[in-house]
Amino acid sequence: MGPTRPSCAWLSAIELTLGPLVSPVRGIDREAGAYIDSERLPAQIASVRWIGRACLLRCRLQIQNISRIYKAGLVTALVLFAIGCGSDNNTNNATSNQIPSFNGTVFSISLSADGSKDVYVGGDFTTYNGAQANRIVRLNTDGTIDQAFVVASGFDASVRWIVPAAAQGGNVYVGGDFTTYNGVLKPHIVRLNANGTLDSTFTTGTGFDNTVHVIAPAGDGTGSLYVGGAFSTYNGRPVNRLVRLSADGTVDQTFVTGTGFDDTVFTIVPVGDGTGDVYVGGAFTLYKGIQAMRIVRLTPDGSVNFNFPTTTGFDNTVQNMALPDDRSGNLYVGGAFTNYKGIRAIGVARLNSNALLDLAFVTGTGFNKTVFTVAPAGDGTGKLYVGGAFTNYNGTEVSDLVRLNQNGTRDFSFATGAGFNDAVLKVVPVGDGSGDVYVGGQFTQYQGILRGRFVRLASTGALIR
Repeated sequence: MGPTRPSCAWLSAIELTLGPLVSPVRGIDREAGAYIDSERLPAQIASVRWIGRACLLRCRLQIQNISRIYKAGLVTALVLFAIGCGSDNNTNNATSNQIPSFNGTVFSISLSADGSKDVYVGGDFTTYNGAQANRIVRLNTDGTIDQAFVVASGFDASVRWIVPAAAQGGNVYVGGDFTTYNGVLKPHIVRLNANGTLDSTFTTGTGFDNTVHVIAPAGDGTGSLYVGGAFSTYNGRPVNRLVRLSADGTVDQTFVTGTGFDDTVFTIVPVGDGTGDVYVGGAFTLYKGIQAMRIVRLTPDGSVNFNFPTTTGFDNTVQNMALPDDRSGNLYVGGAFTNYKGIRAIGVARLNSNALLDLAFVTGTGFNKTVFTVAPAGDGTGKLYVGGAFTNYNGTEVSDLVRLNQNGTRDFSFATGAGFNDAVLKVVPVGDGSGDVYVGGQFTQYQGILRGRFVRLASTGALIR
C-alpha cells in the first residue's frame, strides 16, 4: 500500500485561505483572478496539491453548471468538493477510477498475453497514483493496480522494455538499467512470473554489464529471445550490443555475432516471413566490421542478409521499428535521421523488403525533432501512430503524437489539439476492438489537462483516461 494522502474529509474541516499563486495552473487565471473554468479544467481531477497558500483539491467529481468561481467562492467550492471525497487513500480502490499518474518517465507499455487485457507499464517511476510502484506495475483495464502482480521493492533503476515471454501466458521479460529486483542481483534482465515473482528457470548469472534497451522473442517456436542494448558482455561472455538467448537464459551458440555492433542497439523486430531473419536498428554504423548504417537484417545464424543492403542506410539514430499490419513485408522506421541512402526522410520512413525507400509513403519535410516510437493502428486501415519530441510534421503543428495515413499524410480525424507538453516515448494500441491507444512518456499534460505520463486515448484523439 502506498503512502497515505491527506484525506479530502480531513481538509473539509480546515479553514482554507486563498492566497497568491506561485505558479500557473490550468483553470487559474492569475490576471483575472482565481477561478475554476469548467471548460479548461474538466472535472476529472485527482489528489491534493498546494501552490503557495492556495489549496487545489482535485477529487474525481462531476462539476456541473460551474463556469467560474471567484476568490472566496473558490474556497467554498473546495470545501464542498472535500466533503465529496471521504477516503483517506483510494489509490488502489477498484471503484475509485482515478486518473493514471506516474511520478516519473514511462518508457515501456506492453499488453499482457494471458487474455486479461491488462497492461504492463515500466519506466523510471516509483509511484502510481501515490502507491509504491518501483519501475513496473500491472494495471487492470480500468486503470487500477492489479494486486495479483506483486512487485514489492521492485527494480533499483529504470525499466526500458517489457514484453510477454510467450504468445500466451502470464510471464514477461523485463530489461533496463536496473541491477536488482526485489533485492536480488539481476543485472539488466529478468523473467517474471504472472504473480510478479522471479522465474528461477531463466538463469542469467552475472547478466549484462550495461543497459538492455529491447527484448524480442524470436517467435519461431524455440522460446529463444533477442536482446539488444548498450552492453558488451553477458554472464562474462563478450556480446557486443546483441545476443540471442535460449529460454533457460543461456547464450544461443548458433547465433554468432562475432565482434557485434560498434554502438547501441535500440530496436529489434523479427521479420516474420518464415526466414527466421531479424531487423536490428540503433546508433551503430558497423556490424562484424561490415558497414551497416543504423539498420541491418540478420539471418538466423547471425550473418548479414545482403539482400537487404544498408551500407549507406540512415544518417542518424534509429529509435524504433515496426512491421505494418498489412503483411506487405514493408518496415516502418522512426528516429533522429534526416535521410536514408541520400534521400530525404526526416524522422520516419517506410522501407520495402529489399531495403529501398517506399516512395509511396510521402512525408514531405517530416518531423522537426526525434521520433521515438512508431506503432501501426492495428485496425486494418494501414494507419500509423508516431510519437516523439516533435512539434511539427510536414509543416503542420502537432505536439509529440500524430496518426498518419498509409500514404504518409496526416490523419486529421485523430485530433490531438494542443497535444502533449513533453515527449511521447511509447504508443501501443489497446487491441480490444475499441481502437483506443495507450500513450506513455515524459509528459504531464494532454490538451492542457493534467495527466501523469500515461494516458488512454480514443481513436478520435479524445482523452479517455
